[in-house]
Amino acid sequence: MLGKKILNLALVTYILVFTACNNEPKQNQAELADTASVAIAIEVPQAIVKDSIPTATIVEEEEEELELTDSVNFAKYAVEEVSNLKKAPIDFSSYPEARSFRTRIIEGYKEMEVNFAGHYVAIYFGCGASCIMGFMVDVNDGKIYDLPLGEGKMCFWAMDRALHLASSKLFISSICKQNENDKNVFYIASLWDEEAKEFKDIDKKEFLVSTN
Repeated sequence: MLGKKILNLALVTYILVFTACNNEPKQNQAELADTASVAIAIEVPQAIVKDSIPTATIVEEEEEELELTDSVNFAKYAVEEVSNLKKAPIDFSSYPEARSFRTRIIEGYKEMEVNFAGHYVAIYFGCGASCIMGFMVDVNDGKIYDLPLGEGKMCFWAMDRALHLASSKLFISSICKQNENDKNVFYIASLWDEEAKEFKDIDKKEFLVSTN
C-alpha cells in the first residue's frame, strides 16, 4: 500500500511540474529590432561634367548701312517739256550695228513711254555679270543712239545703275563702291548734249546736292 501511495504522489508531482512548465511564457531567443525605421541619408556625389572646349563668345556686329548723304539734282538739267506725241517708227539705218539687238529694241520701244531727256525711250538689258548695255530711240524721228552703259561705265560693287528721268538730260550710269565694306560711293554719270547728239562725262560736284 505504501508503495502505491508513493507512486501516486510521484505521478501527481510530475503532472504539476509539467503543467507549470507549459504555462510559463516562452522567451524569444532573438530580440526584435526597433520597428521604427531609421532613415539614413546617403550623399551620392554627382559627376561634374565640364566642356573640354570653352564656349566661344559670339559677337554680333551690326552691319552699318551705307548712308548716301547726297542726292542727285536731276532738275538742274531739266528739259522744257516731255513729248506725248505718237512714236515715230524705229530707224535702224541710223545705227546699223543696233540690228543685232533688233528684237529687244523693238519690244522695249513698244512697251515703254518717253523716259529720258524729253523725247527718248531708253532701253537696256544685261550683257554679263555686273553689266548692262542699251540704246535710246528718239520718238520724234526714230533714230537710235548709244546709252552710256556697258564696259567703262559699270562697276562690280554697284549700289544702283541706269538712273534717269523723262524730264532731265542727266544720266547716272552707276553708283559704285570700291569694295563691299566701303562706306563711300562714287558716281559714273553723263550729260546728254541735244545739239551734238552725244553724251559727255560730268563730275559729281556738278549734280550732287548735300542733304546735311
